[in-house]
Amino acid sequence: MTEQMLDLTSNRRTILKGAAALAGVAGLSPFGLPRALAGDQPDWVWQPMRWVQINFTDDDPGRYDPQFWLDFMRRTQTHGVCLSAGGISAFYPTEVPFHRRSPFLGASDPFGDLAKACKAMGLRVLARVDPSVVHADALAAHPEWVARSGDGKPRKHPDDPALYLSCPNGPFSFGWVPEVIREIMSRYPVDGIFGNRWSGGHVGICYCNVCKTEFRAATGLDLPPNLLNRRDPALIAYNRWSDAKRFDQIQAYNAAARAINPQALFAPGSSWQRLDPKRLRTSFRAIYADQQQRAAGNPVWSAGRGAKEAACIMQGAGPISGSVNVAQMEFKDSVQSIDETLTFLHDGMAQGFRPWLIKFKAEVFDKRWVAPIEQAFAWHARNERYFRNTDNLADVAVLQSLQTNSTYRSGGSVNLQPVSAMTAGGNEAALNGAYQALLEARVPFSLVDDRDLDPAILDRYRVILLPNIACLSDAQCDSIRQYVRRGGSIVASGETSLYTEDGTERTNFGLADLFGCDYAGQVDRKVENSYIGIHGPHPLTAGLDDTPRIVGGTRIVRVKSANVPPQNPLRLIRSYPDQPAEEAYPREPASDDPMAFVRTFGQGRVVYFPFNLEQLFWEQGPRDHLILLRNAVTWASGRPQPMTVSGAGLIDVSYFRQERSLAAHLVNLNNPSAVRGYMHETVPAGPFVVNLELPNNTRPSRIRLLEADRNATFRQSGSRLTVTVPHVALHEVIAVDIIPAQVKNTRREPKPTTLLGLSWRHRDEDLPVTPGQCDLSKGHHLPSA
Repeated sequence: MTEQMLDLTSNRRTILKGAAALAGVAGLSPFGLPRALAGDQPDWVWQPMRWVQINFTDDDPGRYDPQFWLDFMRRTQTHGVCLSAGGISAFYPTEVPFHRRSPFLGASDPFGDLAKACKAMGLRVLARVDPSVVHADALAAHPEWVARSGDGKPRKHPDDPALYLSCPNGPFSFGWVPEVIREIMSRYPVDGIFGNRWSGGHVGICYCNVCKTEFRAATGLDLPPNLLNRRDPALIAYNRWSDAKRFDQIQAYNAAARAINPQALFAPGSSWQRLDPKRLRTSFRAIYADQQQRAAGNPVWSAGRGAKEAACIMQGAGPISGSVNVAQMEFKDSVQSIDETLTFLHDGMAQGFRPWLIKFKAEVFDKRWVAPIEQAFAWHARNERYFRNTDNLADVAVLQSLQTNSTYRSGGSVNLQPVSAMTAGGNEAALNGAYQALLEARVPFSLVDDRDLDPAILDRYRVILLPNIACLSDAQCDSIRQYVRRGGSIVASGETSLYTEDGTERTNFGLADLFGCDYAGQVDRKVENSYIGIHGPHPLTAGLDDTPRIVGGTRIVRVKSANVPPQNPLRLIRSYPDQPAEEAYPREPASDDPMAFVRTFGQGRVVYFPFNLEQLFWEQGPRDHLILLRNAVTWASGRPQPMTVSGAGLIDVSYFRQERSLAAHLVNLNNPSAVRGYMHETVPAGPFVVNLELPNNTRPSRIRLLEADRNATFRQSGSRLTVTVPHVALHEVIAVDIIPAQVKNTRREPKPTTLLGLSWRHRDEDLPVTPGQCDLSKGHHLPSA
C-alpha cells in the first residue's frame, strides 16, 4: 500500500485509490473529493475547494499535536494542505548541503509524517518552501548566493540581522532551490511546491556581481540606483528583466517538480501581480492570493478586491484560492477578532476565491478561532456546488492599471499598506473610490487588467469604468475605442488617456474622439473650494435635481469642445476663497464649462467627467459623487443590472453561475468599527429584496437561502426573479437551481427607447418566454428538491 502511495509516477486515479486504501487500513474515514471530480477533471488543481496551511516554527517538532490538525481537517472537509517543508528551515531530515535542519528536529520528520497522514486521508499536499533567506554558513561558503546592497555588502534580513537575504536571480535560486524541490518531491507523496517569498522577498534591487553582469549583458545598462524614478530607462529595463527572471524561476521550479511527478506544480504564493497576464496563464495552473488579512486602516472589502484581482489575471484558466490568517499578524501567537476574520473570509468567498486558512505555528495556544472557522468551512462544504463557479454574471468592470499606478502621481493618498495584493501606487485612491462607490451602489462588478484588453475579455461587459486611468498606450486606446464601437460603454474620469504607457504627456487625450472633447493644455492640480452646478433633469442628475450645487473636483482637466449641448447637466462653479468666512462667496457667475460629457459613439455609450470624481469620493466621501457615478453606470448600461438589491445597510454583492445553478451573494459589512480598525462585531442587516436576471433558456427548479437554510420566497416575471431575504447575519447566498426552459419564442425584437433625445435599442440578449410564469402580485415557495 505504501509503495503504491509513493509511486509518484502513477496516474491520478491510482494515487487516489491508494490513498483511500491506506486510509482504511489506518482506521480513517476518507472524505476526500467526490468520485466524479477525482476521476473526470482534466487537472487536479480544480478539485480542492478548501485548504489549510500550517507554518511550522523551529520549535514545533515534538511540541505540536498532529492529531489536532488531522481531526480539524476531517471535520472541515479540507481538500488540500500546505505544509512547511524547507527553505529557511528544513522540517524533514534533508541531505541538501546548507539546507539547515530545524534545531529541534532531532530524529523526527514532522513534515513527512503529516504529509503522509494527509495523503492517507485523500488530501492534496503542497510542500511550502521559502528560499528568501541564507544562513551565515552558506554565505561564507557561497558569497554569490546572497543579495547585495549598492555598496556591495550582504543584505541582512530586516527583522533578524543574523540572517541574510538571498539573491533571486543567481545560482542560489536556479541551482540550490531546484535541488531542494527535487529532494522533497522524490521523498514524499506531495502534489507540488508552494513558493513563499520565492521572488526575492525584501530584496528590491540586488547589486551582486551576478545581477550586474546578467543585467548589463541583457540590456547594455547598469542597474538603476533605486526604485524611485519610475521613468528612468534603466529602471524600466530592470523591471522587464526582473519579470523575465521570474518566469524563468517558475519554469525551473515547475520542471524540477514535474521531473519527479508529472502532475505536480509550482504554486507561487505572491509576487505575480507584475507579471504579464497572458504569459502568466500559460505558466500558472492556479493562483493563490496571499493577502491573508487587511491592515487596520484598509476597507472591509479588501478580501473581495483581492479575489477580483486574481480572477481578472487568471480569466478562468485556473482556480483562485485566497489566504485567511487567524493571527493578529504582528503578534502571531494572538488571535485576530473572529468577526474580522470571518468577514474577510466570507467576502473573499463571495467574490470567488476558495478559502485557504493559514495558521502560524503548528502548536496552538489560543483556540478561539477553531470553532468559528470550522463552522465556516463546514458551511462551505455543505454548499460546495454553489461555489464551483463557471462564470461571473456581472455586467460592469473596473479597469485596473499597473502602469498608471506605477508611473502616475495624482496628488492623492498612497497607502503604504496596499488594500489588496496589487501594489499600491499613484492612482490607488481613484481605484478605491470606484470600488467603494460600486459596492455602495450594489452593482455586481469585476476587474479588468489594462494588459488584457482582448475583445474576448472586454465584450463580457456592458460597461467598463476607467477611474483616472491616465497612462494608456495607443494600442490600448484603440482596444477601448473598438470595444465602444461594438456596443460597449465606458465611464471615464480625470486624466484618463492623457499620457502614454511610460507617462509621457500627450497633446490630446488618446480617447478624445470617445470623450467628445479635447485637452486644452492644462490640468489644475490643486483646486480648492470649487463646485459643480446641477442643471437637470437629466439621467446623470437623478436624485440631485433639488440640489443647486455639489462639491467640485480638486483636480480639474481643462477641456474644450465645439459640440457641448447648451443644457449640459453639470457645469463648473470656479474656485473662490473659503476663508475667512466673510470672503467665502463666488467672484463670478457660474461658468458654462461642462463637467460631464454624455454621448453615444458607434454602438456604445460614453460618459466622461473631466475631474477626479472617484479620488474625491474616496478621500472626502461626498454622497453626491456616489450618486453621479451610479447614474453614469446606469445610463451607460442602458438596462437593469443582472442583480439589484434594495434595503438598508452596507453589503457586498456578487452573482455567479455554476454548472447547474446560480448563486447571488450578499455579504454583510455593517459593523460598529467602521471608522477605523478591525471589526469586533457584525451588525445584522435586512430585509433585502433581490432581483435577479436568469440566463437565457433557463428556469428555476429550486431557490434556497443558504445561511438561513430554508427555501426562499420569490416571484418571477419573464426572465427575472424577485427574492426576499429577511435577514443577513454575515453571508447569505440565494442559491438557484436551474434547468433548461421550454422555449416558446426565442426571438423578441427589443423596443426602441428614447433617452436624452437619443433613440437606441436595448443590447440585451434574446430572452425566452417561459410557460407558467409566476404572478408578480403573489409570493411563492418552491418545493424542496
